[in-house]
Amino acid sequence: MARTEPNAVGWARRLQVVTATAAVLVLLWPVVDIAVSTAWSHRRVDAGRLDAVVVLGSSLDAGRPTPLLERRAERAAELVAQARAEGGDPWVVASGGVTGATAFDAEPVSEADALGARLVELGVPRERLLLEERALSTSDNLALSMPLLQATDPGVHRVAVVTSDGHVARVRLLLSQAVADGRVDAALDVVVVGAATPLADVRQALVREVSLVAGQRADTALTSALDAALQQTRRLARGTGGGAGGGTADQAPA
Repeated sequence: MARTEPNAVGWARRLQVVTATAAVLVLLWPVVDIAVSTAWSHRRVDAGRLDAVVVLGSSLDAGRPTPLLERRAERAAELVAQARAEGGDPWVVASGGVTGATAFDAEPVSEADALGARLVELGVPRERLLLEERALSTSDNLALSMPLLQATDPGVHRVAVVTSDGHVARVRLLLSQAVADGRVDAALDVVVVGAATPLADVRQALVREVSLVAGQRADTALTSALDAALQQTRRLARGTGGGAGGGTADQAPA
């Protein structure tokens, strides 16, 4: 018994190290992902080739855009101005429904309405503005805005999605999921563009996005693992069925 105790302690320590390392990696990977995506989101965009710009909404303050949403509106307006200077004329979608903690303190207007009004003030042509007023989440923003664009103009192909830079990592994950689920047309060429997050919002946004990106990645990994296991089970079932007599028809004389 005395011989096995050191081994047991050694394995317990190894397990602790492995567990701690895995926990650190799980926590660090979303941080790295967000940092890389944030930097990547500020690259120069070939605006002249854009067919549309989708601006994701966020919470309002008494019916007016918050500083966070203001930055998104400004970045989108810059893209549109750049596109028009380069000969383009993109559609612009302001996306976001009526939000509030409860139905009793809902905002007086939708995020799309407030955002759209601000975009027009910033120089976006009203006749090129579309309002998507049903979305209540980032997934909704993507899944509802893209079909609206394609229904308005079937020729739309290259789309820029504008959001806060710290939000870009999660938007990319949700966009990939929406394409895989068939809620967003895979033929669309979508680029995600980041607007600078106000300093007052950085800490809260980082905490929120790290937890949500980690959760989204874990959910995606679990779904992929379950799909792979299901496919393997079906293959084994088909193989067993074939062995039991599935080849009879192929071997029958003509």
